[in-house]
Amino acid sequence: MKRILLLTAFFIVNLSLTGARLPETLSDSARFSLITVAPGEFVYSTFGHTALRLKDPAGGVDVCFNYGTFDFEQPGFVLKFCQGKLLYMLDIENYRDFEYGNLYFRRPMIEQILNLSSAQKAKLYALLRDNYRSENRFYKYDFFYDNCATRVRDILENTLGENPGYNTEKAENGITMRQLLHKYLPAKPWLGFGIDLILGVPADKTASIRDYMFLPDYLYHFLGKSTTSGGQNITVQERMIPSGGVYPPLPQHSIITAPLIATTLVSLAGFFFLFREKGRKYFDTVFWTVLGTGGIIIALLWFATDHTATKVNLNLLWMLPTHLALPFLKSSLWKIRYLYATGITAALLLAGWVWLPQQLPVEIIPVLLLITIKTLFIRK
Repeated sequence: MKRILLLTAFFIVNLSLTGARLPETLSDSARFSLITVAPGEFVYSTFGHTALRLKDPAGGVDVCFNYGTFDFEQPGFVLKFCQGKLLYMLDIENYRDFEYGNLYFRRPMIEQILNLSSAQKAKLYALLRDNYRSENRFYKYDFFYDNCATRVRDILENTLGENPGYNTEKAENGITMRQLLHKYLPAKPWLGFGIDLILGVPADKTASIRDYMFLPDYLYHFLGKSTTSGGQNITVQERMIPSGGVYPPLPQHSIITAPLIATTLVSLAGFFFLFREKGRKYFDTVFWTVLGTGGIIIALLWFATDHTATKVNLNLLWMLPTHLALPFLKSSLWKIRYLYATGITAALLLAGWVWLPQQLPVEIIPVLLLITIKTLFIRK
């Protein structure tokens, strides 16, 4: 609770800095750097963070330009967040507050000094100030294609007038956007399971070099040792914050996860109650209600939101909203046919698992098996 209160306090302080006065021009001692913040323990910080730091000792300026903030007081905040219509904004924060807040939450940072000419610094500064104008500073957040990291990537490319010769040593051939996310989720298996349930086919697009950089870590890796067309290094120095600290490695993946154990136990319970009339009735009521509720959420994220990554979700094939009605329908030929069709669909998903255009979560395999077996039992 103490950390949550402190986070709220930082947010209020940062809002009070909105509208901070900046000098019209920069001195010769001004420098820009890329700040990459390590992933944190909270859901919002799972994938790290990116900001641009401007330090101009002669002008008494040391601030961070942060594209990853939003206003809790937006009308309809919760609804807009669910609909993918929430506006994020560029904010300007005192660097020391930015640093202290991250280190308090045990999120070390890496600072990369950008090797920019005076003209490029002036151009970047002008672009940032233009982005900060009231009519420009708000934007509709997109998880993959318009976030704190992609905004920084784009403004740096604009400053340089070209796409840098990115250092792609960390790139992996054929990896998808979803698989890039998986690297951050072994320590949060339930979050990973939930993300895999709500992300649709767009998340299984093979990532291009520019796509990688929706994740702050990859923007850091790709920008380090990158060069311009003239062979000039774009970063000239980097340092850990705190000094002597270690940037935490990504957690190791485990095959056996809590969600997989949970779905396996649920499926075993379903098999156990197949031939027990009373127990089966209670189990089926909960089972189909949960699947139907999940189907409503997936359908809404597909058809009723602006989230691009949640479209065309094949999980809807086995989590149909109409499952909600099953516990309340009396036995009939129509109901048996419906269940039989549901079982065939589950069996086809299992049979075509490796050829599906969407990577479904392995945790649902026991559930699909249960649906298939229940269908065979009903037919018998």
